[in-house]
Amino acid sequence: MLRDLGPRLRRGGRPAEPLPRFPTGISDLDRLLDGGFPRGRLSEITGPLSSGRTSLALCLLAQATRAGEVVAVIDAADAFDPASAEAAGALLDRVLWARAPGWREALRSAERLLEARGFALVLLDLPPADPRASAVPAVWLRLVRAAAGTGTALIVLSAQRMAGSSAELAVELRATRAHFTGTPALLQGLEIEAALVRHSSAPIQRSTRVHLHHSAAA
Repeated sequence: MLRDLGPRLRRGGRPAEPLPRFPTGISDLDRLLDGGFPRGRLSEITGPLSSGRTSLALCLLAQATRAGEVVAVIDAADAFDPASAEAAGALLDRVLWARAPGWREALRSAERLLEARGFALVLLDLPPADPRASAVPAVWLRLVRAAAGTGTALIVLSAQRMAGSSAELAVELRATRAHFTGTPALLQGLEIEAALVRHSSAPIQRSTRVHLHHSAAA
């Protein structure tokens, strides 16, 4: 009977529908990410100081707010600069800025904001790695559950990976070249390499190079 049915036989139920994506607005990076960061999922952007993490985050804020979306920044790293965000094109009246004194408060804030819904993007900017944060997988699983079905792209910014296998995807940044202009020379932008180091359903170890205009220090 199996031979007679041939290709008409369906196994394993219906294929999963692709996740809706939050595009970065940077074409090469969106191709690497299969359209952008997944909505309703947790993702990570990692890299050392001056790797382009902050500049990419500001690009995301600008992309979302100019599309009419509301976003949130949970600033546990004490790194968010509204003037830089505005210079990058973000509309500040659509940005909720929450300053968290520590990683516990930051993670709790992220969970509460996801439960509130209504945000297209929540950026969780963490300070240099606290081993306690990465050592508690239940914390990240709670955030994954809170994000599921919300339509919110939850993106963790940190110097190194924190969420492990709880992340749907993770991108590691590395600055390859700095561009200066004027006299005295001022930093105009960064050329970075973005490497895909985790993807739950696609090959990893792919990378692309993109240019980010400088609007922040990191």
